[in-house]
Amino acid sequence: MKRNKFFGIALVTLSLLGMGCAKSREAASSATQEFRRRAFAEDWLSIYKGSAPEFQKSISEADFVKMMNGVHGKLGGWKSSRDPLWNVNVGTAGRIVTLKYESQFEKGAATEDFVWRIQNDRGILVGYHINSPIFMVN
Repeated sequence: MKRNKFFGIALVTLSLLGMGCAKSREAASSATQEFRRRAFAEDWLSIYKGSAPEFQKSISEADFVKMMNGVHGKLGGWKSSRDPLWNVNVGTAGRIVTLKYESQFEKGAATEDFVWRIQNDRGILVGYHINSPIFMVN
């Protein structure tokens, strides 16, 4: 009897965790779509100002704008991405979702990693990393 009760509780707990992960992934995907809308408009400042404090500590506003202008100049606008690989971690920093995209831009392909902290069902940008062979070409 105790064993069945334990398995029932474990099943409910795993189900709730799964729903929480799915909801967090949805919030991160929505935040990525918003990032893309702002990037299309080259609104780098609103992306930066809406990011997490640790993101802003890692790069100045001026350097972020310069970097994003450089990325946009080399790759052009974003066109499409495959469904991302994703990971959800819960810890002292909160619920962190990492989405890794294989993306196609106007001038070539790139790998993008978005790191979002989920707060109030919204993604707050903690990290953005982009890599492309095009960056190696003058």
